[in-house]
Amino acid sequence: MKVNVRHEKIQEFLMNEKLEGIEIVSHPKDCDYYISGRYSDATYTENLKGVIIPYTGHNGIDIESMKKHNLKLFVTPTRSKYVAEKAVTLTLALMGKLMKYHTLLKEGNWADRNSPSRTPWVSLQGSTVGLFGYGRIGKLIHKLLANFGCEFVTIDRGKDYPSDIKLVKNVINLVQVSDVIIISAPLNHTTENTFDEAVLRQMKLKFLVNVGRGKIVNQKAVYEACKSRRLSGYASDVWYNYPKDYETILPSDYPIHELDNVVMSNHSGGFTTNTNSEVNEDLIKTLIKLRDNNFEDQIDLENLL
Repeated sequence: MKVNVRHEKIQEFLMNEKLEGIEIVSHPKDCDYYISGRYSDATYTENLKGVIIPYTGHNGIDIESMKKHNLKLFVTPTRSKYVAEKAVTLTLALMGKLMKYHTLLKEGNWADRNSPSRTPWVSLQGSTVGLFGYGRIGKLIHKLLANFGCEFVTIDRGKDYPSDIKLVKNVINLVQVSDVIIISAPLNHTTENTFDEAVLRQMKLKFLVNVGRGKIVNQKAVYEACKSRRLSGYASDVWYNYPKDYETILPSDYPIHELDNVVMSNHSGGFTTNTNSEVNEDLIKTLIKLRDNNFEDQIDLENLL
């Protein structure tokens, strides 16, 4: 079985492993499986059988091309659990007003601790959590939050769902019945700008958390909703502007970073002290399964949310 790897460090690791029956080749046109976060129709060759993503998202993958050529898609599972943990971290920090308390206390300001106007935080316990995206990450978020006594809601996409999750028809229904929405869906033509001004208008005094992709949320709409306090708060690990090399750049075209009801993270959800070594182990396990014609972990291309 021949494999091509786009990432140089992963390529070096796999070449050093010298897995029996698996050859690391230098060009995509020679491979059976392509390890990369990006695939387009131009990458396809008649030898190609599938793509393995060593990251979490698949927004860099041309799904329609994969369907057309009957290719298999695999995603290494490690990062998903860490992205789910980041989603929970952001949710607790946002609702707990952690950044606001932290910033004020650095100046000796105790947020009116000793007065009747003391600033309270919002508990997640007993809240209704709307999960926009119920794939690998959404399921893990559900599991992590289960002990908070939350009710869970997601959009019915014809999958099998656990008995403790309520199903609704669309995103408007989802935001109407939820106290906090956590986005973990991929970016595609059906999800881009889903959370626009009209949807955010339905989220008065609610919270929004995003570990999917920035453009699922309209950046002008979310800035204005947070600035006006119509939306109680927004926390995100994914953005609109990204640096090239080592440049300094703000994450949005709008000054959302100036708002005290916003918690920002630098798209590091899947990047922990354990990630790289675990992803490498994931890749070895995946390649051995594929070598042995075991395809149990392939992604269902028809149901990716």
